[in-house]
Amino acid sequence: MPTKKSIILFYLFIVVLTKTSFAGPIGIGTLSENCKVENVTLTSINSLPTSYNASKCVGVYTGNDDSGGLSSPNPNIGQFEDGLLNGQDGFTGLEFITSEDLQALDPDGLKNDPGWLHLAHFDAEKMDTKYSEVGPAPGGDPSFKFNLGDFLTLSLTCNNDGDGENNLSDCKSMDWLLTEESDLFEELDTLLGSKGFDHLAFSIKAGSENSGGGFAVYDFNLKDIFANDSNSLDIYTPYELGGTLNTADFDNHGVSHLNVWARDPLESLTVPEPSTLMLLAIAFIALRLRILGQ
Repeated sequence: MPTKKSIILFYLFIVVLTKTSFAGPIGIGTLSENCKVENVTLTSINSLPTSYNASKCVGVYTGNDDSGGLSSPNPNIGQFEDGLLNGQDGFTGLEFITSEDLQALDPDGLKNDPGWLHLAHFDAEKMDTKYSEVGPAPGGDPSFKFNLGDFLTLSLTCNNDGDGENNLSDCKSMDWLLTEESDLFEELDTLLGSKGFDHLAFSIKAGSENSGGGFAVYDFNLKDIFANDSNSLDIYTPYELGGTLNTADFDNHGVSHLNVWARDPLESLTVPEPSTLMLLAIAFIALRLRILGQ
């Protein structure tokens, strides 16, 4: 029979586990009731006006989407349990896609990889944007890594009264702009096809734990959006995507940071000889960003 001491220790363990684990949604209700898709929008494609709310959102969650490497996947090619949206620590990897979208991206041959790439992290207090690396491919040359900042530019502008020019942490509403540069048209089409990303997601952290802040993730299903949009979506057309975001889902706390993700619809990633691997790696990055750039 359990002793009184063992029972107390058991309950202390449960309390500690609850407080330190990846936390659940704030408030009462299902996830879809705790975040609103209209709080993150796509308002322009190549400077042409358009109007799309996020296709879906999940949250609001307590905790931090940066903790434990959740927003620092490595090698950042979309493998299962490598990063928040790939099913690490509380997420399944199927928040915005279905099991039919899963891919085989590593040598284990299992078709269980969600395919989400982390693109960039924006720190509102420091007004600093850091871009992620992609690669190397599993089993490939470890020197084949590429910094997405060489291809991608994320711009954020506060459109309310934030905390001055040197700090956007009090900003509650922002305009976002994602642009990209690349010239590998023929190579990309031959290796990976003419389509680019099929999802773009923003993970927004607002406020602090003490102030009741949290984070939520908003996804744009680009397959659906471009199916309804007059603009074509292929690697031969440079892209610039812009929109807005706000913190209404967080009781209008200021933005703390922002993580940007995109899903790669590539079916598989092989590990060829080094010369081919380099071309594949370059194409791998540029194709994902083609729809996001200027």
